[in-house]
Amino acid sequence: MGKYIVMDIVFHGNSLNYDQGSGNYQELKKITKWDGRQYTLVSRYALRYSLLETAQKTNLFKLTEAENLIEAGKGENKVIQPATEFLLTGDILQYPEFDFFGYLITDISPQNFRTAPVKLSHAVSMTPFMYDAHFNANIGLANRMRKMHGELKPNPFTMEEHQTYYQYSVVIDVENIGEIEVYMKPKESVTIQGESFKLQSIEKISGSDGHEKLSIKLKKGKGEKELKQSDVVELSEFVEFDDVYVIKYRLRDDEEIKKRILNLVRGLMSLKRSIKGREEDLSPKLLIAGIYSECPYKTYRDKLVLVDEYVEEEYDEIEETETENGRILKVKHKTNKTRKPLFKIEGLEADIKVLDEKEVLSFIERILDEKSEYEDVKIFKDESVEVQI
Repeated sequence: MGKYIVMDIVFHGNSLNYDQGSGNYQELKKITKWDGRQYTLVSRYALRYSLLETAQKTNLFKLTEAENLIEAGKGENKVIQPATEFLLTGDILQYPEFDFFGYLITDISPQNFRTAPVKLSHAVSMTPFMYDAHFNANIGLANRMRKMHGELKPNPFTMEEHQTYYQYSVVIDVENIGEIEVYMKPKESVTIQGESFKLQSIEKISGSDGHEKLSIKLKKGKGEKELKQSDVVELSEFVEFDDVYVIKYRLRDDEEIKKRILNLVRGLMSLKRSIKGREEDLSPKLLIAGIYSECPYKTYRDKLVLVDEYVEEEYDEIEETETENGRILKVKHKTNKTRKPLFKIEGLEADIKVLDEKEVLSFIERILDEKSEYEDVKIFKDESVEVQI
């Protein structure tokens, strides 16, 4: 049935994803919702990029090196993708970015692709865009040039701005992390380090640890090349059909898979985005976390709304004054408005806890260890916001 972790996340940010724009006008990415108004957008590609950068900077996991990447295709149709030998040996599973977010490799027949086990939605603002913008110019540099050329020529530009709350969802397909399928056709061409080889055979051999491994033999003219299965993976399945070989690799260490998933959650909890000379904090202000050991899983993204910016607190204040007749006590009823955003979640009954990384990880870790069917949802909130269910 599968295991799933679903995280509906709200964060606060400012002007996080710019479009191509035109001329000297820098335009934010936007989307029109059902109410006909425009809302700013942080694309899932921008979120993924920032997540990978955050994970690398905080040593949660490493990104692949340049030597494991190639340019495939011709002319303007060239694309960057993982090297074919990187896939065939199973070494690609060393790197969470391909394990989590998938790949497409075209330099092999049939083409190999991986559907992402970790799915990110776009982050969409929770308040409409009101066309705020400001005018800029590099006056400092231009003024220095004026002293040399006697003429002030700044480069003016206008930049759109939107500071608000954004929401997005993450769905983690737990049981598809740490394993891949590889497809190869006998006698078909395979591009290895820029050279074209033909697949001759795939054989099982005994590894140094006594486990079966694969040896992939390739041929080019009179030359031969052998690729051996990586030591970081184990062979889950090898099937030889008439027209295609099917190989299934899995990371040897189950604890590494668990650690990898928890590090992904840590990355989301401390997510940062560098843009236009700013470091924006995209860590959650509100998190609805669900763990499911069967399908269908649930998301509450469409049931989460920002309904008010203020929270009213009523209280009585006692004042003591001196008069000729003695002391008099007066009770004054006061109302205080605090600027805590109020989020309303429809159709959900769940415990509300203070947002703490250790608490979130402890909650999510249960689905990684649970053997039987299991479902639970919890709400974690920052002290700066209020939640109503």
